[in-house]
Amino acid sequence: MPTTSAPIEESFQDALAALFRLHGQVLEAADRMAGDVGLTGARWQVMRVVAKRPLTASQVARRLGLQRQSVQRTVDFLREDGIVEIAENLDHRRAGLVTLTDPGRERLAALERRQQAWLQRCLLGLDRAGLDALAVGLANLADRVEDATAHEAARPQGRKRAAA
Repeated sequence: MPTTSAPIEESFQDALAALFRLHGQVLEAADRMAGDVGLTGARWQVMRVVAKRPLTASQVARRLGLQRQSVQRTVDFLREDGIVEIAENLDHRRAGLVTLTDPGRERLAALERRQQAWLQRCLLGLDRAGLDALAVGLANLADRVEDATAHEAARPQGRKRAAA
């Protein structure tokens, strides 16, 4: 736990470490829950996104912050298993729209029921105001990281320092 005399950069590193740990734990939980119905957490993520509305693999990738190629592989696996299908996209003939099939909707509903019980265990004793404040703080930090990264990307090549 950082002290008040620790530099803010150290606090930022501590926050990142906690986020990485949380991320890993959530991915593990998703894989465990999805494994019971023959899926992975990654496949479940894609299913959740396209359950709201049909999207192309590229659109799904942007929403999840993933590479299009990895999402396309996931979509291909889901399609082979009969969980999604590709509908015609009138706006882009080569990029079809990923949609859930009826069996896909059934599996997703089963996963969401299981997730609700898990969420209740995770959230026991927490309050909404604290979680809302955390969400706002994390969104603010994400915006700052995005802006700082864009600034780095805009630097001329010759001025970039070599990696240590």
